[in-house]
Amino acid sequence: MLQAIGGGVSGAITRFVTQPFDVLKIRFQLQVEPLKRKSLNSKYSGMLHAFSSIYREEGLRGVWRGHMAAQMMSITYALVQFWSYEQLHRAAYQTKFFNEHPHLSYFMCGGLAGCMGTILAQPFDVIRTRVVAADPGSHAGSLKPVSGVGKIFKNEGIRGVSSGMMMTLIQIYPLVGANFVIYKFCNRLAISLNGYFHNDPNPKHTIPGALLFFNGAIAGVLSKMLVYPADLIKKRTMLSHFQHDRKTFGSNPNCDTIRNCLRSTFEREGWLGFYKGMLPTLYKSGVMSAFYFTIYDYFNRNITMPYQEYERGLKAKEEEQKSVLAKDKKEKEMEKEKENRSGVKKSVK
Repeated sequence: MLQAIGGGVSGAITRFVTQPFDVLKIRFQLQVEPLKRKSLNSKYSGMLHAFSSIYREEGLRGVWRGHMAAQMMSITYALVQFWSYEQLHRAAYQTKFFNEHPHLSYFMCGGLAGCMGTILAQPFDVIRTRVVAADPGSHAGSLKPVSGVGKIFKNEGIRGVSSGMMMTLIQIYPLVGANFVIYKFCNRLAISLNGYFHNDPNPKHTIPGALLFFNGAIAGVLSKMLVYPADLIKKRTMLSHFQHDRKTFGSNPNCDTIRNCLRSTFEREGWLGFYKGMLPTLYKSGVMSAFYFTIYDYFNRNITMPYQEYERGLKAKEEEQKSVLAKDKKEKEMEKEKENRSGVKKSVK
């Protein structure tokens, strides 16, 4: 339960910090026109221009547009992901193969945990994308997290609330798997280097918070670079359900299917089109991953692990009491048996 709570707390704090970058990422990914200042038809031509335009046209709320749905998504996803990762990794650690191949265990357990979190959080991702991408004041732009899921399910069925699910699962398994592998590798490297240079055995394997943050950021950036085109295709296929609520952001991409999306993106924007919006995404992924892992590890170190030690202490006391009671019972039985034997001898005499 504490592992799940730690994941939820980590997801909530991280989402609040990184939401502005997520708004930029989604709008850049859905913009067909080039992200250049020379282009007269482009809605946005760079990060600073986009931030200033959104603030000028929509105010401070525009910078955090879709935050409530994004919070629901992040808390659900992080809660399920970190909890399921701990359970899967514990089970894998007990097998000889995964015990001998820890990095493969990190990758597979992380990937599966990411997929489980994604399946449960996907409806909120659909709401978040529509609110951020649609025109302010439109039907799609004013959807609420919980009631919005109900409305989409009623009008579009399961296909609507699970829009983009296939591309999400395709990219999330290697993304989260690589995230855990790189983060754990960096942490092990930090512990080894600390022991080598400072001759400090560090039996508890504690790592300073700043280094955890740095390792998390490295893991987030490198893993996101591997799967970024799949994330862009996912967002564009989700757009096909509400193009009528998106009229002030320029042309809409032709992405009713994954195949059409791949073809039209390459034909209109070239191979660089698959990496559109990558810069704010890398900023967001680095910061997000850094906060995710740092907050979760700190929560584990200061709350979950001490409570686990406390529980182990209680169990040890219970076992000790049981053994003392069992010993006393055995001694009493032996004394009773001796008395019975002595009584039999007296009667025989």
